[in-house]
Amino acid sequence: MLRVFRAVRAALVLLVLLLPIGSARAQLFDQQQVQAQCELSAIGSTRSNLALSWIRTACNRLAVDTGPLHESNRRFHDCLVRNLSGVQRDSVSSQIINACRISFPP
Repeated sequence: MLRVFRAVRAALVLLVLLLPIGSARAQLFDQQQVQAQCELSAIGSTRSNLALSWIRTACNRLAVDTGPLHESNRRFHDCLVRNLSGVQRDSVSSQIINACRISFPP
């Protein structure tokens, strides 16, 4: 009886220890999915390397950063994703990035 009790207790301890790891893995997977969907929807016909780089960074921030402290950053990164999509030249990308930065200071 004592062995069964110890085995059950050990299993419960192991479960409690592994639960946060599984939860963290699931959260990481969800963040990666959100980032990938953001990139897929925004990159499209974009040819500017500068725009592509900023879209990837913005999608990463939108997927990872949460909470009220990140709201101004969220608006800035959302502006980038919406307005850099389809941009063909780096010079235009630079103008859009500056406009988003002025409109929504990070």
